[in-house]
Amino acid sequence: MRRFTLPEGVMLVAFSIYAFVYPFAILLLSFDWMPFGMEWMSSLLLVMLGVAAGAWLWANFDGRGLAVGGAVLVAGLGLEYLGVTTGFPFGAYSYTGVLIPEIVGGVPLAIGFAWLLIVVGGIFTARWALHTSAIWVVCSLGAVLAVSLDFLLEPIAYHVKGYWLWQETEGYYDIPWSNYLAWLVAALLMNALVSRTLDLVKEVSWDWVPVALYVMNVVMFGIVNVAHGFWWSGLIGLILLAGLCVSRMRSALSTLPAPSA
Repeated sequence: MRRFTLPEGVMLVAFSIYAFVYPFAILLLSFDWMPFGMEWMSSLLLVMLGVAAGAWLWANFDGRGLAVGGAVLVAGLGLEYLGVTTGFPFGAYSYTGVLIPEIVGGVPLAIGFAWLLIVVGGIFTARWALHTSAIWVVCSLGAVLAVSLDFLLEPIAYHVKGYWLWQETEGYYDIPWSNYLAWLVAALLMNALVSRTLDLVKEVSWDWVPVALYVMNVVMFGIVNVAHGFWWSGLIGLILLAGLCVSRMRSALSTLPAPSA
């Protein structure tokens, strides 16, 4: 029987916790059934997602992967601190105290883990879908996937759960467009960091983990958006899933040997 390494064990425990809670989270978010005093579960799940993504990097890229994961987490928290204190680059917003614990500037620690999930999930799902050695293409699609997931997350986090409040109420479901532009640029820069530090072409183990983390979030928030009447977000989720499936199928077909004459 194969013995798991420490990073693999951490990854599997975090992923298992998330997978166990996952169907209940869909129901609770869709029908606003969150029991009183259980909001801390949202923070726990975000942390588990980030831990699973970071441990996956660690398992496949050793200490360098762990360092890159830590850098993405810290960079995400730094961007959030800049955002809540200056309004740049996302737009003016503030956290409400629902997500815990809060650290410097009132930024929830769990948000750093969310950044880790979205960056790692985006770039390695792009790699899985494209199956190409063109790193700049993978990084670009990874950034698009990251901001696309934010299009699904924002309406629920803002309107339904009240994790943060936007002071500007114009844009996509009253969320400023500057938020999504900032997400795209930030994801591109973080993807560049990942690609310059890690070998994105090498064979990896547990390659399904970042893909599963990303797709599970797309499915969950797609369903929850539709349940709350955010139809455009639900459509984005459907387009994302269809696009990933088509891209993966085309990549798989391109690798098949040509029929002999």
